[in-house]
Amino acid sequence: MNVRIAIVSAVSAVLLAAGATAAVAAPAPALSIKASAAHVQLGDPVTLTGRATGIKDGSKVTLQIKNGKKWQTLPETAKVKKGAYKFAEKLDDKGVAVLRVKDGKTVSKSVSVDVR
Repeated sequence: MNVRIAIVSAVSAVLLAAGATAAVAAPAPALSIKASAAHVQLGDPVTLTGRATGIKDGSKVTLQIKNGKKWQTLPETAKVKKGAYKFAEKLDDKGVAVLRVKDGKTVSKSVSVDVR
């Protein structure tokens, strides 16, 4: 009878450990962004790339530019593929463009590009 209790205890412990592992939450969604250059000439493209953690492949991320104190969503979107995305954007105004990407409520930190 003691052997039977030991086996049941061991199986219970394994099942409990497996259940605890499965109960670990998925990482919170996160986006990163980086620009291919810190400075570009007016009208030249800049490539913006980043990682999309916890965001499903095939999801669309949008590009935003800071306009004064507000974020303006640009019409360009990029699909997440293998946890990454890529934009090639031509910036039309001279000065420092502050950009970020967004997926629902998840937003990246911003990146600045000096347009000359």
